[in-house]
Amino acid sequence: MLDPETRTLIETAKARRQIELSARFVDASPAPRRPDPRAEAVRAQVWGDLKDQIIAAVRDYEGDGLRVLRQMKTRPEMILTGPVATWRRFLEEKRGLVGGPALEFRHYVQPWSHGLPGFPE
Repeated sequence: MLDPETRTLIETAKARRQIELSARFVDASPAPRRPDPRAEAVRAQVWGDLKDQIIAAVRDYEGDGLRVLRQMKTRPEMILTGPVATWRRFLEEKRGLVGGPALEFRHYVQPWSHGLPGFPE
């Protein structure tokens, strides 16, 4: 799914502007009361499959400047960057991936702690 504010940003921004979007795994299953290794393994497998789909989709637009900036270490999320014109085409042509309930795409803004010692991301 695409965040409404992000959709507005992409629709109204200048075509050459570079923006970053985060693609985050949204787990719809309820949180277990106790850690369940099997459920964690299933979530990791689902995220791995989604990550492969995202990388393959981004690879189709590499020539137009879309690329994976980085993968988060502490949560199932990737940061993607590219020009707005390419994002418009990507969102239009990859509706199945972007519109699915398992992924959330939104504008990525670096947190205040980015780059400080002691903060992992």
